[in-house]
Amino acid sequence: MKLPAWVLALSVLACTTTPGEPDGSVAATCVTPTGAGTTHEGTISADEHWTAAASPHVVTFDIGVSSGATLTIEPCAVLRIKKGYSITVEGHLVAAGTAAQPIDIGPFDTTQPWGYLQVFAPGTMTLAYATVHGGGGQNGNNSMGMIEARGDQYVAAQEVLKVDHVSVAGSGTYGVSLRGSGTFTKDSQALTITGSTLEPMRIIPRLASNIPSGAYTGNTINAIMVETDAYGDVNVEDVTFHDRGVPYHVGGPYTFGQLHVGPNPFALTLEAGVTLAFSSTGNLETSVTGSSTGAIIAQGTAAKPVVFTSAAATPAAGDWQGLVFGKVADSRNKLDHVEIRYAGAASQASSFHCEPTVGFSVKEDAALAIYSQPAAAFLTNSLIADSKALGVDLAYYGQPVDFLTGNQFVNVASCKVSTPRQTDGSCPSTVTCP
Repeated sequence: MKLPAWVLALSVLACTTTPGEPDGSVAATCVTPTGAGTTHEGTISADEHWTAAASPHVVTFDIGVSSGATLTIEPCAVLRIKKGYSITVEGHLVAAGTAAQPIDIGPFDTTQPWGYLQVFAPGTMTLAYATVHGGGGQNGNNSMGMIEARGDQYVAAQEVLKVDHVSVAGSGTYGVSLRGSGTFTKDSQALTITGSTLEPMRIIPRLASNIPSGAYTGNTINAIMVETDAYGDVNVEDVTFHDRGVPYHVGGPYTFGQLHVGPNPFALTLEAGVTLAFSSTGNLETSVTGSSTGAIIAQGTAAKPVVFTSAAATPAAGDWQGLVFGKVADSRNKLDHVEIRYAGAASQASSFHCEPTVGFSVKEDAALAIYSQPAAAFLTNSLIADSKALGVDLAYYGQPVDFLTGNQFVNVASCKVSTPRQTDGSCPSTVTCP
């Protein structure tokens, strides 16, 4: 029988390294368990301690850890979970191994995937120096990943999942899923996800800030899936997307890829090196209604620009809409050393700027559309390429702002920068199309 690639990788890992220690400098001291081990099923309503000596711990039916109860899994313990069964935590789960004494959580039969480890806020789950593998056998409303954190969708991010030197391998769906408001703790680190049938991770936008350092390649799709559902907008707290070595794919099987910032005055910050790849019809916009809006701060470098692009396998001009800044100018907006590629899809808006010879515009399709006059050009040292329509659309009543100087425009189908209406709503006598 041919073993899956992730099983072979774990076999090598077990012989040469401890999870999270790629140089193999710390040798594991755990003893391989023998015998039938200990079976578990049902609800845990009082504290339990699963020892290494009683391993393997075999989960023969779903386990629930009730609120107020703590399940502690000690270093060197081995868990084996039967097909389709899961552990759901409303209390606390602590599986804290060490570099020399890692914890192993996997399938009872490597050909029959188990379900998931799932934590609901205000419960917590702590995994350290642990390998979690061979699960994700259920993908649906119950869970989207082999490890999943969930919280109250109406509140700010709830830090319920801590990982430290954890390897997630061979998930039948996403490796890790963050839903509602359930997210990683700020001190999470060294997470490796490989061998996932889908992407290594699935999140909603407002849960991006605490995605830990680690490695997210070696999956069927090497990207972080960003599902822009109804409760994912950046409108509860500031959010930062960190460069984690793979793109963020905005918009998935269940959403359209429209990432909104606002209407509350919170900021979306994108680190140097971040790539946001948008699904068809997707966009990134600050609120287009209301008296306040959010801000987008993308501060790249010449060596590591922030890239906004298409998620299509073969990208083309007009694959996605572009960036849209709403009707309230925010002085925090900053796009420096960014690239906006393959945008310019239909905006469904018209008559906001002026066109040469024809008067008011018939569409506001652009890689970058601005609906309120900014104090100064906030796009600097940047590239707009392969736009199906305008480069920068000054879609407001007011004075032109210079977005040409210092930026590059390549293969832009229409004007590089449009001309706004004058403050009285009319068009100037001369309208140019640079």
